[in-house]
Amino acid sequence: MRLKSIALIYRRKSRLLLMSGCLILMSVVIQNWGVLAKTQPAPSFILPRVNGQVLRSSQLKGKVVLMVFFQTWCPDCQRISPQLETLYKKYKTQDFIVLGISHDPHKQKHLKSYIKKHGLSFPILLGDHSIAVNYLKVSPQKPRFSIPYLILIDRNGNIVGRFIEGQQKETQNIKLLEKRITPLLGLPVSFP
Repeated sequence: MRLKSIALIYRRKSRLLLMSGCLILMSVVIQNWGVLAKTQPAPSFILPRVNGQVLRSSQLKGKVVLMVFFQTWCPDCQRISPQLETLYKKYKTQDFIVLGISHDPHKQKHLKSYIKKHGLSFPILLGDHSIAVNYLKVSPQKPRFSIPYLILIDRNGNIVGRFIEGQQKETQNIKLLEKRITPLLGLPVSFP
């Protein structure tokens, strides 16, 4: 009889330990993917491109979009821009687009040389106050934001990721960013 009690207690503790381990594992996964866990509809916008054309967010329907808010003087923006160009070229046939949103005070003056220097072919838009308010939640209480600031939008038009310089590793490691993008494109994650 005593042996049965010990075995029952052992099984209960084993189940409890297994359940605890599963909960810990789930919390780690959720924490690592927490940037993607909360979705919200991406606000609509109409912004001018550097080339003078206008881009409407409605033109992006059905695409996976990576928005990068940047300024030309920013060293981290200069570092990541060519890497984003590589991602854009690699996945643009899968309806993936990178949108550069410039918040340079003298927009046109430095942008054309920046685009040429870094060999950028993805669209560069001239950001305004409304896109900063709608996407970055800029306000009088929070008038600034870190750059580069990346926003990932799925095919349904939902914001599924926010990657802020100094806060998320995806701004430093392009492979981590690529791991976030490929599942949205319906592609397997097949690299370390």
